[in-house]
Amino acid sequence: PTPGAEVWRVPRRPLRAPLRPDSPGARWLARHQRPKDVRRYAWLARRLAEADRRPDAVHAHFAGEAAEWAHALRLDLGLPYSVTVHAVDLFRPRPSFEAVLRGARHVFAVAEHHRARLAERGLSARLLRCGPRLADWALPPPPTGPLRALCVARAVPKKGLDTLVAAWRRLEDPDARLVLVSDLPDPGVPGLVVRGLLPPAAVREEMARANLVVLAARRAPDGDMDGVPLVLMEALAAGRPVVSTPVSGIPELVDESVGWLVPPDDPAALAGALRQPAEARLARGRRGPGRLRERGFTLRDQVDGLLAAWEAGGDAPAGDGPVAEMSRIRT
Repeated sequence: PTPGAEVWRVPRRPLRAPLRPDSPGARWLARHQRPKDVRRYAWLARRLAEADRRPDAVHAHFAGEAAEWAHALRLDLGLPYSVTVHAVDLFRPRPSFEAVLRGARHVFAVAEHHRARLAERGLSARLLRCGPRLADWALPPPPTGPLRALCVARAVPKKGLDTLVAAWRRLEDPDARLVLVSDLPDPGVPGLVVRGLLPPAAVREEMARANLVVLAARRAPDGDMDGVPLVLMEALAAGRPVVSTPVSGIPELVDESVGWLVPPDDPAALAGALRQPAEARLARGRRGPGRLRERGFTLRDQVDGLLAAWEAGGDAPAGDGPVAEMSRIRT
């Protein structure tokens, strides 16, 4: 956490939460979450109600469970909240999705693509991109010579790992190496090394050894997609070019100046992008940090944008239920 910031960790089994939370927010939340999670919410609501200093507002990343808690807190304590919509929360929305966003004072989207999808549902949002802290990814220049590719992705359909493995089989370059930071079982392909899931510091070490980052993103059969994948932003911050697909918000980050975009589910096209000469990789990689600054994909832009929106205020949303008195939470 940031020095000086107060951090509250909600216990898994809170002792001071009522067995049957009864407040407008808790009753609304009970329609969307498990009873034990409603009790955890009640613990947090009680602590906020009793606190000497309450926060001025609540912000939730992803319109999921945390945003549902923010909505419940508005019903119980009158706290305004905002939500940033990222990926799975938009493409596979929860039943509470529209209620949560309509109750928010501010809704942010990380890509223009997302704003358009929200507009189709009659929901408005302002663009507020997310990104890494650039100083954290100021790595040495990428290694020269043969291809040293890195992919950081869970083994879920939207990441397209089967397409990547098929493309790597086509590459037929004995000097090339692909490191896959993933929970994917090792496919036993020459030159492909599966490292398993790693902590952020170890991912940075793998990034330092890479001269290209690849992500074969696709739209999954259930509709889920990546939004603007953080690993692609981190790659550009580190001066590594990227190979990916024009899915969701990715084209707003990646174009031919900093990498290559190929059609999803196309191993031949993906292999072709991986065969690009070292000089082209180096040139496109150099432009990565500038691309992030130009388009606002940095942590500084994200924080400044959020603070500016809150300082500007804005009309509170139309109420969808009475705001509970604090005494109702304390009992």
